[in-house]
Amino acid sequence: MKNIIDEIYTHILDSKREVSNLELLKEFFKIGSCSDEMAGKIVEPLLKTDARFTRHPNRGWTAVKKVTIEQLPANGAPFILFFIGDIEKEDQNKIRKEEGVFSLLESCSSFLLYKGGMSDENLSIREILKNVNRYIFLPYDLKSLGRLKRVYRVLSPLDPEIITLSIKSLISVFFPEKQLKTWDAIVNEFGITNYYSETPSSKVKTLGIIFEFILNKVRDRGLSTVEELIEFSLQGKKNVDFSRYEFDKDYLRSIPEMPGVYIFYNSEGDVVYVGKTNNLKIRVNSYFRNTGESVEKISGILDHLSSIKYSILGSDLEALIQEYKLIDMYRPRFNKKISIPERELDIPDKILILPSSMEGALKLYFLSNSTPLLDLDLDCSSGGKEVADILNKITGSSGNVFDPLKVISLFYLKKYEESMNIIDVDRYGSHEKIINAIFSHCKNLDELMRDKTLYL
Repeated sequence: MKNIIDEIYTHILDSKREVSNLELLKEFFKIGSCSDEMAGKIVEPLLKTDARFTRHPNRGWTAVKKVTIEQLPANGAPFILFFIGDIEKEDQNKIRKEEGVFSLLESCSSFLLYKGGMSDENLSIREILKNVNRYIFLPYDLKSLGRLKRVYRVLSPLDPEIITLSIKSLISVFFPEKQLKTWDAIVNEFGITNYYSETPSSKVKTLGIIFEFILNKVRDRGLSTVEELIEFSLQGKKNVDFSRYEFDKDYLRSIPEMPGVYIFYNSEGDVVYVGKTNNLKIRVNSYFRNTGESVEKISGILDHLSSIKYSILGSDLEALIQEYKLIDMYRPRFNKKISIPERELDIPDKILILPSSMEGALKLYFLSNSTPLLDLDLDCSSGGKEVADILNKITGSSGNVFDPLKVISLFYLKKYEESMNIIDVDRYGSHEKIINAIFSHCKNLDELMRDKTLYL
């Protein structure tokens, strides 16, 4: 079931107007008579740290409707159809290095972008993997999906969050009477003769022909969005028994499309698993779908799961850092502790500027050799004293302080540096100029990188 904040979110969206604290108090707390000040004290603490809500001074609240890739029309969404051959037989040193693994992919893989009836093979695989949230992936088989995730980890220590769709699952629900379980049976049934062979390119072209045929069938079934197509493809799967959990399907559907961390608890209230994501809804729901992940791992987690809690955060980096802290705190049985060997880092002083989950604020991360990772949710209406205090701490310290959170931040910075807002402290002559540069970002809060939470 929905919590009260999600119910308020739905109510404000449906209202299509600004809704006051008093209105929300009356609707959800059944308090008919109250002062504006008291209404604000009750409502504002609930909503002000949730990035879905915007408070307009002296007026009311509005809610932002997030459009995700799953909500796009199925006949116009970008699908990546792909096959990856047996890279495990190749030189393991090459697979561990970025240039090596991409040279291997050239000979043993094929990727095809299908969108709106058009296909395109002129793709940069690096760009695809750096923007996995912008596509729906259709693997030729589960081995290809597993290998894609392995290649992704060469680029980044972050786990990929890939939206997948299974052609074989779609065929099984569209044609249940035909029992088309193998590719040979599918190829024969569809009369495909031009492309089917053992080369990666021909396998993906075969996949494309069948997918195009399936999309034509989709219209006949009244399916319009990617989400409906995914749900339809899962009809033949075993239904999840929600009676064993303290939540239901409505709760999963109500989870927001925002970055954050999620915590799985068992019936005794112990933490059994912690995860981070740049899209809470997609990631948490993936545990109850056939996503091609390790069946043993997912089954083990679900066998112990009783309840789920989540926290909305401002960016994927904030979620990554919070995940590390929670795993270190709780040592959940289904998490591997992230091992970061101690090393001496040489970091020019930098300030990373990211969205904050707090309204009207920036999330700042301060990287310096001489201090642990420092962070600040900077209220854009403040005077900047907190920033000055941190800058004084950095410039007044010496030595080299190891902090695993700095290592995590540097990995993240390496991956997203081209699209991040970064201030190099040494380029400014004074702290005042640094603070002015930071506050200049307050003028365009909506344009700060949202870390691919939204489909762009």
